[in-house]
Amino acid sequence: MSILLVDSYDSFTYNLRDLLLQSTNAHVITVHNDSYDLSSESDKTELDILLRSVDAIVIGPGPGSPSVASDIGIIPYVFEKCQSKPILGICLGFQILCLVNGCNVDYLKDPIHGQVHKIDIVDASSIFQNFPSSVDSVRYHSIYVSDITPSDSIKALAYYTDHKPGSSKVLMAAQHTKYPHFGVQYHPESICSTFGKDLIQNFWKLVEATPSNDILPVLSHDKHLVTSSPLISEFKSTNDYNISYKTLTLDAFSNGQIDVLDLCDLLIAQKNDIMLLNSASSPGEWSIIALPTIGESEVITHSTENADVVKLSKWKSDSLPSTIHTNDMFEYLADYMKNKFYNPKMENIELKSCPFVGGLVGYVSYEEGSFIDTKKLSKRTKSDIDDTKLCFIDRFIAISPKKSIFIVSIKKKDDEFLSNIERILLSNTRKSDAVPLTELFAKTRIRTPDKSKYFDTFHKCQTFLHSGDSYELCLTYNTIVQIPDSIKPWEVYKSLVKKNPSPYSAFINFESSMLLSTSPERFISWTPKSCQMRPIKGTLKKHPKLNYEKACQLLRIPKEIGENLMIVDLIRDNLLYLLEKINVTKLMSVEEYETIFQLVSVIEGEFTNQFKGIDVLRNSLPPGSMTGAPKKRSVEILQQLEEQQRRGLYSGICGYWSVNDNADWSVIIRSLFRYFDDLECCEGFDTYRCGAGGALTVLSTDEGEWDEMLVKLHSVLQLFEETR
Repeated sequence: MSILLVDSYDSFTYNLRDLLLQSTNAHVITVHNDSYDLSSESDKTELDILLRSVDAIVIGPGPGSPSVASDIGIIPYVFEKCQSKPILGICLGFQILCLVNGCNVDYLKDPIHGQVHKIDIVDASSIFQNFPSSVDSVRYHSIYVSDITPSDSIKALAYYTDHKPGSSKVLMAAQHTKYPHFGVQYHPESICSTFGKDLIQNFWKLVEATPSNDILPVLSHDKHLVTSSPLISEFKSTNDYNISYKTLTLDAFSNGQIDVLDLCDLLIAQKNDIMLLNSASSPGEWSIIALPTIGESEVITHSTENADVVKLSKWKSDSLPSTIHTNDMFEYLADYMKNKFYNPKMENIELKSCPFVGGLVGYVSYEEGSFIDTKKLSKRTKSDIDDTKLCFIDRFIAISPKKSIFIVSIKKKDDEFLSNIERILLSNTRKSDAVPLTELFAKTRIRTPDKSKYFDTFHKCQTFLHSGDSYELCLTYNTIVQIPDSIKPWEVYKSLVKKNPSPYSAFINFESSMLLSTSPERFISWTPKSCQMRPIKGTLKKHPKLNYEKACQLLRIPKEIGENLMIVDLIRDNLLYLLEKINVTKLMSVEEYETIFQLVSVIEGEFTNQFKGIDVLRNSLPPGSMTGAPKKRSVEILQQLEEQQRRGLYSGICGYWSVNDNADWSVIIRSLFRYFDDLECCEGFDTYRCGAGGALTVLSTDEGEWDEMLVKLHSVLQLFEETR
């Protein structure tokens, strides 16, 4: 048996699809609501055949209004054509069911996005059979069916009652009085909704009792299905690498202690280039000091300003880069890595636990993600901007959680390199700072966003949130930070990370762009077997009177819970688009960092089918915690409201993809980044940018969001503010 799921470009569709699969074991066909052009006879005939061939139809949620034709596409036609076919409408689908059957819809005075409310069931004879009298439901809607008593064609099944003075009941579920058409206003597929599976199973019992009259084959309609093909069919092991390493412990150093920054100082003093992925606090573990080789290490560069071209060059080489034409940057990366698979047998048990054994290190910008119209974006640099910059690393130093130091190479016969690095690290000779940093930091120029402009844009966001076009919008701005060019970037980074230790800090310096990061947020990590995503939503600045218990009370409020819940549901959807099995292992837990408390969730997925980590990465960008939901419509709105300005590296990702198909990528927040030909460059200063923003919901206030953005900025800018 089969179900047709009609998707209205929502970010929870694949959560719903998974719920349908788990509850019914039916074959689920997914199409967009605009997959068929009803003015085309051939499309209309094709759709009619599909509608007759399935046993039931589910109309999913989505942004926009049930009254706007472009938001709902074929859905009214589906209800009209399939009067005898069982149909279940969710949220937008429910509103359309009621609207086409004579009910009125209107905008809620106070929209509900990501809130858990108890609904009261008034008729348990059909889809709510054997339910308790009330259940927890997650509501995402700005529009509602305004009739307390539905039309002659629609019968009420459940209500939500707001007990505030002057409030009334809101219709939360209904069914057609004649046809097997049902609908719920809430989202049964949400992680915090209860009895979702029971609801679908009750609906499916009704389907099984009314089999389709037409015995037709279920059509696949590949051109309309929401599908994806794996970027890599399989990795091919290479014989090009042979791992060798040297081990140092704290006993090797005269003072019995050394940290990652000290090691980097030693290497830099001896003219070694470094790229640092520095796990400065929990939950990070290993720190990696990548050691690119001048004229040898390959560098991959891609710009969305010249999207069909990838450039392949050598680290700090004067030679012209090779130009590779490609239809998709991620396809190129997959092709680049698929023949480099190497999973060495490791004798050292501690080093064996290190996930990185060599591979690509670098960053990918926000603009490499889906739904962004890059052709409309303003210029930020004189040349094509670096959107992706990755270096292939075959030599590195790995520092374990136990502070063991491993000098590693996967190049064959590389003993001389290992001995040379060992000598440098044991020499313990560093150059002292040549400049008085405090005085120079005081000369830094900072241009923060304009408050009145922020407030104006905030209220424009609220218009979109109240209209139902988005549940959450992550509005962001770049701050310009111009630091005297006599201060070396490495010294800026060291000062930054000492002020704000974080689990995913990084120092990556290419010739054309640079990142100094103190990010606390993992975007995605993966192994050949599984992946993990760790969204952060909800932030409090630490102060002496704020302890962990108080922070938990302040963060576990409807506004903060709603922000985090929406992103958890969005990420579940991103993973379920490709993967068959996922699990939320931590839901809205408060974590403590050096300067802030944050609300964190953890979502994990298993690779039990043909897809791999790189597929999930491509499908999940830009990070949902930096966009909002539904993602497609939210990204489009944000691009408009942010005035076609590039976010650049901010809101992008930084990390590595190892040749053993392990990877770890952080979200680039709490960071400074620099383009060497930035249009804001001025003589005597290095121009950096610092992005900051926050997730706006209907519960947000302009002052509150402005203050939260300043808290996030302060975690980086405190370095300069305290010297003034």
